[in-house]
Amino acid sequence: MYVASAIMVCFAGALVSYMAKGHARAVALIFSLVPLALFGYMYALVGTAYTEAHPWITPLGIQLSFAIDGLSMALVLLTAILFPLTIVYAWNHDQRPGLFFSLLLLLEAALIGVFTATDFIVFYICWELTLIPLYFVVGLFGGERREHAAIKFFIYTHVGSLVMLLAIFALYFASGLSTFDMHSLMGAYAQLPPALRDLIFAGLLVGFIVKLPAVPFHGWLPDAYGEAPTAGTVLIAGLLSKMGAYGLLRISLPMLGVTHSVGLFTTLLAVLGVGGIVYASLVALAQRDLKQMVAYSSVSHMGFVLLAVASLSAVSVSGAMFMLFSHGLIIALLFMAVGVVHERAGTRLIPELGGITHRMPVLAFLVMGGFLASLGLPGMSGFVAEFLTLTGAYPSLPTFVLAALFGMIITASYYIWAMQRAFFGPYNERLGEVMDVGATQAVPMAVLLGLVVLLGLYPAPLLGMLEKVATSLVMGVLL
Repeated sequence: MYVASAIMVCFAGALVSYMAKGHARAVALIFSLVPLALFGYMYALVGTAYTEAHPWITPLGIQLSFAIDGLSMALVLLTAILFPLTIVYAWNHDQRPGLFFSLLLLLEAALIGVFTATDFIVFYICWELTLIPLYFVVGLFGGERREHAAIKFFIYTHVGSLVMLLAIFALYFASGLSTFDMHSLMGAYAQLPPALRDLIFAGLLVGFIVKLPAVPFHGWLPDAYGEAPTAGTVLIAGLLSKMGAYGLLRISLPMLGVTHSVGLFTTLLAVLGVGGIVYASLVALAQRDLKQMVAYSSVSHMGFVLLAVASLSAVSVSGAMFMLFSHGLIIALLFMAVGVVHERAGTRLIPELGGITHRMPVLAFLVMGGFLASLGLPGMSGFVAEFLTLTGAYPSLPTFVLAALFGMIITASYYIWAMQRAFFGPYNERLGEVMDVGATQAVPMAVLLGLVVLLGLYPAPLLGMLEKVATSLVMGVLL
């Protein structure tokens, strides 16, 4: 009952938070700490081999079934960590706080469902449920073009999800099993006609790479990231993009080995992965807006997940799984920092900043930590993730790995250049008096940076449980 309890607590918290209004943030923080305590307890005492099932729509073979292994545990822990930190960061949000914080808890409930569901219909319902709170977070609390960004985000990702749903129904009816159990249907997939297997695999792939997002399916990202309030951007980049990566690793990777056109799909994934790494890095290099630069860096990093899946290497896949957790921490830290810069300096345009380290030394320290982690400095979690992903992929995809290294050089260039222009040098007096980051915003960022350094120096606890899942998934493909 751990997973169902965590989801129900989030739903209950959303209702209570909405009614609490003036005390919504405190209520939301308390309820968001419950999943953290539950999954922390499971990680410490129950382990990463857990299942639970509850009857739901029995005539259609649908049940509320959930399971946790190393990959699910990593992502529900990431979810449980990011939500309380985001609520603390957004503590001073005073525009309709009851609605705002209740939407955040609704999103947490849906994300826990996505990362643990083992029934395709429950997985899809939770997948779609994430769109509703984020649509309102962007559309009601975002910037000047918030409505345009919210509608674009909804249509883009919803169309991708519908294609995925068609693939799920095709798999269900073609299998003749009368169940939506994920493992049963994935097992029956190998017995389907070759052309149908290719179509189903492609349909699922569309849903996952739109959500990732992979280039060229990232059209919703610049507007959604740019117009969302900082808390919304943190959760979209830190967790929503992980849904696509999770689908690729959990569903597409095991099916890849028995897909008819396996060579075509692995090549396609490698091209999309490396193309995204290089293209998004170049676009990030050209950005004048600090937030857009970080947004495109996020697209670039998700390309490593596609490359790992294409390599069919257990080492590379475990590195990609590690990257999901690491990137979730790093990108949350960076977007929080950019939000503070915009709030205090009144602009996030790099040419209009300059020398703000002189007035914001604490924030500059946190930003520098985030930049160094994102570009993969040894001692940071980003280095562990990228090193494992590329080392594991090199034997099977040497040319693609070398191209990915070129993207990493560009990544280092735009981070260092942005740091030089925005944070160092003489202070831009036109910014006026700028105060450093306050405690409610500095504490969440400091916690995130601390976890990034901890995992960079001692990755074994997380890596150990991910290696078992990665080996199991890849061996299932190669057998």
